[in-house]
Amino acid sequence: MTTPVRPPASGRFAADLSVTSDVAVTAGDGNTVTAPEPARSPLARWWTLLLGLGFLAAGAVVVREILVDNGTVAGDRWLTPALDWLADLSYRDWMLPAAIGCAVVALIFLIVTVRPRARTHMALTGAGDDAPQVFARPVDLARLTTATVEQVPGVLRATTVTTRKRITVTVVTAAAPDEHAQLIDRVTAAARSIADLVDDSPEVAVKLTHGDPASTGGRS
Repeated sequence: MTTPVRPPASGRFAADLSVTSDVAVTAGDGNTVTAPEPARSPLARWWTLLLGLGFLAAGAVVVREILVDNGTVAGDRWLTPALDWLADLSYRDWMLPAAIGCAVVALIFLIVTVRPRARTHMALTGAGDDAPQVFARPVDLARLTTATVEQVPGVLRATTVTTRKRITVTVVTAAAPDEHAQLIDRVTAAARSIADLVDDSPEVAVKLTHGDPASTGGRS
């Protein structure tokens, strides 16, 4: 039985994607500049924006109080009645739950502030100590793995799911069952060539499903 064969790689995935030291960026003192690892926006960003809006509103109230006190703006004061109410306030049953709620909110603020930002990219292995650090998104590695695996003889099409711990490749093939073991080895080797580009190389898992070359555009 003749197995379908894909044409040579072409297009956006045909270039050599290996990391080389000739693209290193050096500072004025000759030291290599390492780019920071890409990460998601911190969770505290939105809390900070809301807190900033709150401070702006409080500042606007204070400015109004000053203008009212100077007679520039006509109207009743807002802060004086509020401060008088607080000064005359005695213990109420709702104060304890309110204090607990404030403590919980403060704890949430603290956790959000000190929580590390989630990593969005995976670090690629450099060519040496002087090579720059390069990062790629898991989806980019999945696309590259799919494009590489689809060049393996016997593969009609492939899909890839990439995480930090595993690269899972699902292959559609029309190969006979007795050829599946060899095909899995070839696909695993192709996917492993991409996994080896990543620091802390993820595991490679391959799944085979049967397909019809006529319906998938395969070549014989």
